[in-house]
Amino acid sequence: MVRYVIETSTVKNYLYRRPLLEIDENGEVVSRYRKNDKGIVIREIALLNIVGYKNNGRLVSFDPMDYANEFLLAHHIDNEKLKSNQLSSALVHYFSFIIQHQEAWDEAYDEDLYDELYDNPRPEWNHFPKRKSDKLTYLYRAALKDLVLNQENPEDAMARTTAKAYINAVVGFYKHHLILGYQFNNPPFEHEIVNINYQASGTNMKAYMTKAVHTTDLRLSFPKPSRSSGSPIENFRRDLRPFTNVEWQLAQNIITKTKRVVRHGKSATQMASLPYEFSLHFMICRYAGLRREEAASLHLGQIVKPVKFVNEDGKEVYKNEVLKFGVGAKYGSLTKTKEAGNKNRETIMPARLMEELYDYTQSERYKKRLAKFKAYCKEQEEKGNTAIFSGDDAIDKNKEYLFITQTGIPMFTRLQDFTNRWVEVRNTVNHNLDIHRKMVGSLHNLRSTFAVDIFRRLLQKIDPDKALDIVSSLLGHEDYNTTLQYLKIAQELPSADEIYEDVLIYTGVLDGFSEQLEEI
Repeated sequence: MVRYVIETSTVKNYLYRRPLLEIDENGEVVSRYRKNDKGIVIREIALLNIVGYKNNGRLVSFDPMDYANEFLLAHHIDNEKLKSNQLSSALVHYFSFIIQHQEAWDEAYDEDLYDELYDNPRPEWNHFPKRKSDKLTYLYRAALKDLVLNQENPEDAMARTTAKAYINAVVGFYKHHLILGYQFNNPPFEHEIVNINYQASGTNMKAYMTKAVHTTDLRLSFPKPSRSSGSPIENFRRDLRPFTNVEWQLAQNIITKTKRVVRHGKSATQMASLPYEFSLHFMICRYAGLRREEAASLHLGQIVKPVKFVNEDGKEVYKNEVLKFGVGAKYGSLTKTKEAGNKNRETIMPARLMEELYDYTQSERYKKRLAKFKAYCKEQEEKGNTAIFSGDDAIDKNKEYLFITQTGIPMFTRLQDFTNRWVEVRNTVNHNLDIHRKMVGSLHNLRSTFAVDIFRRLLQKIDPDKALDIVSSLLGHEDYNTTLQYLKIAQELPSADEIYEDVLIYTGVLDGFSEQLEEI
């Protein structure tokens, strides 16, 4: 018996150029490229394959899933996206779901039992029954909803945002084939194209423009969660929730003091060291409100030595306890934007943290890593691997990145490493310490903690509207919707669940913070 699974083949740093096909004098098809075609950089793409194994584990078949991979490539080529990891993960999940239904069908039917007049055919990605409730797409939606809402162990539940991303990826996959004219025996879902006419901008020669909007009924919605434990924080999206004072104290103690985390190996669970670079990265996310990729792509041009002076009491203090700090294309680092490029914004950072970053850049540990980075760039150039230096999010061989691996690779190209290390910190909190509920939350929740903390400080001094403008600017939000959620948390969060203010190694750093923010 052959067992089938979906596996991926990852291709990194690939430069795609659209070929021009023509017939030569011998009647052969040949391809060439335009000289001015700079190509499209694909930073990373995980292509799908359906792989067959015997019961003894022996590989018997390996077939690329062209119908899925064409969609992934179109995401890069047509939309000029650098990565498609989430789309690949969603399709792996969906096609694994299809395989499960195929296995169940194989067990239920054989040549004698199956009647094509009464029974649904064997499930296939491109063949659908007439009844909506029998279609794989709707069955998959129901399965996702079950994964989110009906798991006995809450830790096994799929995040709502992940479920919605997965169903959106499946919809996008089928829309791609519908737009290309693929003829399904029955539609995968109800699909309609609505043309919207709108007034063109002043620079356009046409008075009105038309945009085709593809709509579908294959959406995933969830009931609003009920209040829990008397705390309004339970009602907010998981990725917007700040860590509580207890949770952050425990995590920070691991990050800045013990630097020891629980690591689950193949055979046993053991304690391992947390590299200093990850500690610094987590502190930047928490105290500057940067996203994972923003903190990971910082370089020496953004790090300064804070100015100090001796005050009247004879103590050495910072001239400014809080420093203005820029990210984006103007400052040579990454930010999150809907379009190409890296949008500029200015945020803030405690001077004490900036000094710690500066001291790290002067250490022998960092200098060795920087030398390895220079050697790595030279090696890639000699190999002709120039794709890694192309694109908005590419490696810049002339920059001196703050976070570099032991082998000389900029750590912003390995963002999953930061996520993995944060999970280890969180698991260590839950493994070692007795808290009334398990600590949950991703690396992004450090940014949420920063946002709510800033709001709470500002609301003591200024009105909510002004605070909203300041925090939205610091976070780089293009609209107020997400920032308003942080504001609501800050206003409703009970005092017993306050965000930890005077953190152990930065006691007093943010004194007078509201006034300085208004000046900045």
